[in-house]
Amino acid sequence: MPTIALSACLVFILGMVVADCRRRKSVSSAVWIPTILLLILGSRPVSLWMAGGKGFIGEMGNEAAGSLLDQLFFFIVLGSSLVIASSRGVKWARVFAANRALMLFYLYFLVSVAWSGDPMGSFKRIIKDFGLLFVIGVIFSEKEPLESMRAVYVRCACVLFPLSVVFIKYFPAYARAYTVGGDVMITGVTTQKNSLGEIVLIFTMFLVWDYFETRPTSGGFRLSKIPWSRLILLIMGGWLLHLSQSKTALLCTTVGVFLIVRSGLLVSKTINRVVLAGALSLPFLLFTSRQFSSVIAPIVGAMGRNMTFTGRTDIWDHITSTTVNPLIGAGYWNFWGGRGGFAISEAMTTIVPNAHCGYVDMYLDGGIIGLILLFFLLASCGRRLIRNLRAGTDPNRYKRMRFAFLVVVVIYNLSETTYGRVSPIWFTTLLMIVDFPAVKAAVKKGRTALQRGSNASLSTRPAFVNS
Repeated sequence: MPTIALSACLVFILGMVVADCRRRKSVSSAVWIPTILLLILGSRPVSLWMAGGKGFIGEMGNEAAGSLLDQLFFFIVLGSSLVIASSRGVKWARVFAANRALMLFYLYFLVSVAWSGDPMGSFKRIIKDFGLLFVIGVIFSEKEPLESMRAVYVRCACVLFPLSVVFIKYFPAYARAYTVGGDVMITGVTTQKNSLGEIVLIFTMFLVWDYFETRPTSGGFRLSKIPWSRLILLIMGGWLLHLSQSKTALLCTTVGVFLIVRSGLLVSKTINRVVLAGALSLPFLLFTSRQFSSVIAPIVGAMGRNMTFTGRTDIWDHITSTTVNPLIGAGYWNFWGGRGGFAISEAMTTIVPNAHCGYVDMYLDGGIIGLILLFFLLASCGRRLIRNLRAGTDPNRYKRMRFAFLVVVVIYNLSETTYGRVSPIWFTTLLMIVDFPAVKAAVKKGRTALQRGSNASLSTRPAFVNS
């Protein structure tokens, strides 16, 4: 039975992927490069798949023991992406100039290699992280970048959701892992329950966005109008999210989908400013206000968690102003694989791979300066997105998606670490916040077409060109 189920699953996946390729005829074959990268980031490393897929990533947080096969995979993906995007005429100097806050963020952590306890390791990791921009360049240099962007995520959902379901039902040895306390975690195609929740969060948001961009422009929302393939994927995603028991992913999925589908006055700049300000204030309130803890305690309890955030505060209690240099930190992605991380793991009598909070890990990486640069990046991107948001429909749905994902990332990093970490959610964060001249031209052209009374769907609009 397991073999039959897996075979049927592969046929189902092939059918959906082929159908998506036929529907998006403007998307080139080069888009398979970011698609394959996201498939690996959203499941298991290449080395683990080559070893049979079974195993658990239990090394220290700086991934000091990286596989040569995995390094080769990233070298090929990042290198080929740079070549393809550059050959298409991407002006990298213009891209970098248009994203000064992000470049400042990367520049600082590149400099932090100088005081890292593992300078070569930190240097390799920051270069790999920065290389994600080259992969993004492949998507943005497509004939229709927004269509290509959605194609990458929808196709990944077509592969990883059904495979996760089959793994859980028929190959439990591959779809389960165990916590330090011996509790069972449902992981699907990933190696950790929170990673399963992470991909469901991301792909669900993209599936919802894709539906709004490709639905008929008249008639409003109707459940019957959702394509059966998308409906099946959304149902699978809901089931996987339930099994993963990732409360953070559940909360963020709810918030993200709401911010995408909202309309009317809920898209006003005032509402958006309040939402962004509220999200950015959460990290400060969480760590500085005792009153805030008492306010959110009932909410946290209703979600099945306590005020220790499932033991995360036990880790945070071991991090003080003397743990690392409070001004500049321990260097990019170095702390948990160094003496400081080992000391905390020894004190807690368990391996601690990260702080389970993006803001704490940014402090450990870059100190107060790193945190300031992070918040400057988030605030400047949010301000820019709010300025460009309009209460329109299809052409502006991309801008709603960008804003929604930015808010989701701010919330998600309260209990998980994704800032500056090569992962599905950080790759998507970069995809959403990076300003690309070609995409600006695409959105402007789509908005102009709508204003002229065009009723064609996004998939049949004129091709977007690079600027």
